[in-house]
Amino acid sequence: MLRDSQPTYQLPQPSDLTVAANHEVEQILLFIDNHISSFPSYYNENKDSDNENWISNLVVRHFNLCNHENGGYLPYEFSKNPPQAGSTKETDIGVYINTRNSKAIPIIEFEAKRFSESSNNQEYVYGERGGIERFKKGEHSGHLKVCGMFAYVQSRTIEEWFSKVNGWLIKLSQNNTNDRIDWIENEQLSKVSLFKSAEKFTSCHRRKSSNDTISIWHYFIDLTIFNSKN
Repeated sequence: MLRDSQPTYQLPQPSDLTVAANHEVEQILLFIDNHISSFPSYYNENKDSDNENWISNLVVRHFNLCNHENGGYLPYEFSKNPPQAGSTKETDIGVYINTRNSKAIPIIEFEAKRFSESSNNQEYVYGERGGIERFKKGEHSGHLKVCGMFAYVQSRTIEEWFSKVNGWLIKLSQNNTNDRIDWIENEQLSKVSLFKSAEKFTSCHRRKSSNDTISIWHYFIDLTIFNSKN
């Protein structure tokens, strides 16, 4: 009876001029905003490992469960490691429209990184596995204009890592030696929203290879709150 009372979600039609082109992505980001704060508790209940893949798997399960628990009327499915059509490098999480008449490619993708004392933390930005760098090169989400990143904060504070990320971006803009990529100082992260145990940031980056830009939404999730050592 309760499920029957849930509103029925209908995908916007191409002829519906009142729907913005990025409507679906905005709905997904709003969904994440509404449920990101409850993830640390779910992680703590299932903390069999603190490695990146384990946490990303829990992120996928958490959001799919949140949708199911709210009636399952949003036609989205979070999935691990969606393949890239033009690259052998997979992102960590993709979100699909879960209908047969939708193309089987994610409409938004997320890279995930740990911030800890044992991680190569600069790879959030650059390096062989650099998250932002792969988005800028088109190795991740080359078909998308909007994507995201999850930062699993396992030590220190969100504010410290936010400052470090912007410091790395400034340093790259001043000392760039990679001719495949342009690092620009105004690509730094800016604050958007503060949630319980998480913060949301945004940044916009130039993709030199395709001469366009990509926007990134960053969710820094505080996982230190259940760590007795912190």
